[in-house]
Amino acid sequence: MSSLVLLVELTINAGRMDAFLARAREHRSNVLSHEPDCKGFELLVPTEDGDTVFLYEVYADQAAIDHHMQTPYMKQYLADTGPMIAKRNRKLCTLASE
Repeated sequence: MSSLVLLVELTINAGRMDAFLARAREHRSNVLSHEPDCKGFELLVPTEDGDTVFLYEVYADQAAIDHHMQTPYMKQYLADTGPMIAKRNRKLCTLASE
């Protein structure tokens, strides 16, 4: 069975990028420390677009994603970063390179 990827494109509100990245790095650390079925979690900032961040998260299966979405630290991350985000576009993908 192929892993699943959450690919999330975020548009960050003007002047909030540094605060967002600091909070997102903390969240990444929580996920990688507490979720063994998260196989990877990366923050990507395009060099040509100063207000966009991509989250690339790899999970073992749908159950791992469901667990991730229900954790207290995920709920807190969403609450903390909500005011920093102008737009969110989330795609669920199958990791075809496995």
